[in-house]
Amino acid sequence: LVVSGASVSGLALGPLIPLLLDAYGWRGALLLLAAITFNLVAAGALLRPLPIPNESPGPPQDQPGLVGLLRHGPFLRYALAFVLVDVGYYVPFVHGA
Repeated sequence: LVVSGASVSGLALGPLIPLLLDAYGWRGALLLLAAITFNLVAAGALLRPLPIPNESPGPPQDQPGLVGLLRHGPFLRYALAFVLVDVGYYVPFVHGA
């Protein structure tokens, strides 16, 4: 279910991009796509490691919020994987039209 979002957006954005380009030009289309993509910030804010049983809930390594999260190795690998996927996956939408 989680990974299917990329496929659904690929099917939806394929025909949507030419319509946006015709209606708003390339600058307006990119602004609208950026606004749609910016909504993922809220979803990205929910990416936190699960607490280990017998450990107090909170950021790993008892560091405050974002600092502890940015030093958590598994989370960094997970976030980097999504960054690399998004960089490679977004190119067809921009250059396809």
